[in-house]
Amino acid sequence: MYRIAICDDEINVCTGLEEMLQKIMQEFNVQFEIEPWFSGERLCQDLDAGNRYELIFLDIQMLTLNGIDVGKLIRNDLNDFKTQIVYISYHKDYAIHLFKTQPLDFLVKPLAYDAVKDVIRTFLKLEEKKKVFFEYHIGNNYYKQPCDDIVYLQSDDKKIQMILFQEKKEFYGKLKTIMSQLPSNFLQIHQSFAVNQDYVKEYAYEKVTMINGHTLSISRPYRNIVREKLIRKKESGGK
Repeated sequence: MYRIAICDDEINVCTGLEEMLQKIMQEFNVQFEIEPWFSGERLCQDLDAGNRYELIFLDIQMLTLNGIDVGKLIRNDLNDFKTQIVYISYHKDYAIHLFKTQPLDFLVKPLAYDAVKDVIRTFLKLEEKKKVFFEYHIGNNYYKQPCDDIVYLQSDDKKIQMILFQEKKEFYGKLKTIMSQLPSNFLQIHQSFAVNQDYVKEYAYEKVTMINGHTLSISRPYRNIVREKLIRKKESGGK
């Protein structure tokens, strides 16, 4: 399921783009949900609350908080480099100012169906490449969890709590063993905690705050390496 946001203070643009996306996603046989927003402030409040989208269409010329500022908040304040951003505007001149927020694309209004479809095609190809799964078992049942859905893991004696965006799952295991099965964006910060670096919202030398608002301690042996890796990630643009 892909979550898509449209943010434009012109209601007719939001409605028209939503109709296009519904038809395009059905053509690609992909599950999706679309959330329209009519102001940059309201979208930012939603993002600050911890809600996330895989793809956001952002109008540049909104009255108060414009699309470029929303993009900067996503990349810089929320440290979110996973959400794909597509800017939309009546003017081509803005394109040169958008590189710092690493958008997927820039579309000129009025939006053309084929142009939007090309964006979705590219988006789906990129999402397919990102699919990495963590495998675990509960009893005799085996499960696969997309690593992108894991916010952090917590070890409690012999049990592991896997904290996702909307729920948590519990199974038996050792954090050290699990770390060897996870991609490099997972970082152990404590004997009991390993975090997905993509979802670290705030960092201090002794603690991190995750995108869901949970604050986790960084134990002394891990502090230098955690600082080094998070600073390096920030300097490389979240990659």
